[in-house]
Amino acid sequence: MPAVAPRHSIAVVYAGLFFGIGVYLPFFPVWLAGRDFSASMIGFALAVPMAVRLATMPLGGLLADRTGRPRATLIGYALATACCFVGVVLAPDAALMLVALGLAASFWQPSLPVLDAYTVARRAEGLVDYGRVRLWGSLSFIAGNLASGLVLRVFPADALIWMIVAGSLVAAFAAYALQPDARPLPEPARPRGEASTRARLPRALRIGIAAAALVQGSHALLYAFGSIQWREAGLSDTAIGGLWAVGVLAEVVLFRSGTRITALIGAERLLLAGGLAGLARFGAMALDPPVVLLPILQVLHAGTFGCTYLGTVELVARLAPAGRGAATQAMAAWAVAIVMTGATLASGPLWQALGPLAFAASALMAGGGAVLALLAYADRPQPQSAGSGG
Repeated sequence: MPAVAPRHSIAVVYAGLFFGIGVYLPFFPVWLAGRDFSASMIGFALAVPMAVRLATMPLGGLLADRTGRPRATLIGYALATACCFVGVVLAPDAALMLVALGLAASFWQPSLPVLDAYTVARRAEGLVDYGRVRLWGSLSFIAGNLASGLVLRVFPADALIWMIVAGSLVAAFAAYALQPDARPLPEPARPRGEASTRARLPRALRIGIAAAALVQGSHALLYAFGSIQWREAGLSDTAIGGLWAVGVLAEVVLFRSGTRITALIGAERLLLAGGLAGLARFGAMALDPPVVLLPILQVLHAGTFGCTYLGTVELVARLAPAGRGAATQAMAAWAVAIVMTGATLASGPLWQALGPLAFAASALMAGGGAVLALLAYADRPQPQSAGSGG
């Protein structure tokens, strides 16, 4: 009788990984400032993991596919992430801290596409609902945000890093309870030309990944300067935190029905919805809208991020070559990381030159993603009819 992957274990792996991300994104710069890093050094330190993941993210998924052991890969990555962040907090100087941070990124970031590929495979077996386990990652991200703020009131800033270590250890122990995949049998030898043809990603998938990268990359300016814009509009830090929470909660609501929505709409239309939502959201933000409209625009995060994320995962699950699910999910995440990195680098000069009007560039990126989503839809493989081939 085959073992069943417990849904709660997959959810806890997502929660452990995203709890650490929820601590890291808003508060790691605070920790660096407490270590007397200058503004330029803080920027450099934040760029280190972004650069490292461009090189390591595709390799992480490839390793999971080649070994046929995504469960073991997840355990190893989570434990290695925890050990590396211990190195971050205990490093005697800045140089060694940056080395430890880069090593942490090389294990932490590839964990997510490997986990997505594993969860989608369990969904195909009828064992889990992808959206309902993935939403625990988003809820845990919010918990990491809130817990970090509370912890900083009572404990020294180093407690933030130990919280990331704790989240990684939780993910490792939860991954231990997952159903291990059997090692795949070696494929029979094929002529060289046939093997290379089979290895090539379908055109619709390549276009869809490009669409997702543009839509997700359109968030870069928001992540860098959204809070600054809102503070200039007179909002308190508490209200700004509430606006970010509105966006993530909208994403959670979408993930709650994500499997049903994906089956109803399809991957390419989800990508299209994400692009159109981004066109509307960032187009409105370019006009420096009144404060009363900001919660409504934040609800569109369910479209710009959530629909795009679900559409990407589904498209890869449907069109990735057999045995390359984790590697292809990692490749999609890698494409997003490349565009996000470039857009982040461009966001500073754009904001300095244009202010809120710079969000027009974000709207154009999202609109470009919508166009590519339409092309992916037109190019999608057509199912063979039952009576064809006679």
